[in-house]
This record gives sequence, C-alpha cells and structure tokens, in this order.
Amino acid sequence: QEIQLDKNIVLLDSPGVVLSTNDQTNSLILRSAIKVEELTDPFRPVEALLARVPQEEILKLYHIAEFQSTDNMLGQVARKKGLLKNGGVANMEEAARAVLRDFLNGKIKYFTAPPPSALIENSDEEMN
Repeated sequence: QEIQLDKNIVLLDSPGVVLSTNDQTNSLILRSAIKVEELTDPFRPVEALLARVPQEEILKLYHIAEFQSTDNMLGQVARKKGLLKNGGVANMEEAARAVLRDFLNGKIKYFTAPPPSALIENSDEEMN
C-alpha cells in the first residue's frame, strides 16, 4: 500500500517476508499473514482459535447453543448466518471462513495477559 505523506514523500506499507512451517500455519492465519480466502483447509485454524477463545465469547457473539466439537459449532454458525448448500445442508467450509474473518476483524474478543517481567521486578528492587 502506498501512502502519500507529501508531494515528495511516499510511504510504502508492505508485509514482511513470512517464513512458515507446518507447525506455524494456524498461528500465521490467526495473525492475518495468510489470507482466509486462500486457505484450502479452514477447519484447523478454527480449532486452534476455539482452543484459545473462551466458549462463552463464541456463544455470545453468534447466539448459539453450547457445543462439544468444532463441527457442531460450525454447523450452528452456518445455520445462523444462512450459509447453506442445496437441500439446507450447512456449508461448513464457508462458516469456518466466516468465523476466521470475524476473529481477524476483531468481532471475536481475545487477549492474553503479558507475562511477568524480570526487568520490572529487578527495577523495583533497585529503587528500594
């Protein structure tokens, strides 16, 4: 992306090079380094997401019943969002992509507390 700062300066905003291994793929998807539309298997990152986000957050956002599996959750989300194939069958793949998009757009709230820092503890001791 190009951003014109003034008539002589153009800021180039470009993604860095992201090297991935199979172990990091889910993490890269959840950090928006890989486009949701390009995924061949959107189910694995949704499973990784569900392992991180409390179930209550998903239930509240999508207004669905409690679920025991990723497939059950995706089926409920597909029905709620009207993501159905011919015959009224839930489109699980599109539901998985919708959940990932919601996470990347900030609709699914998730955070982690920072780890305690040894630097902060040491600076407190030095001040006393």
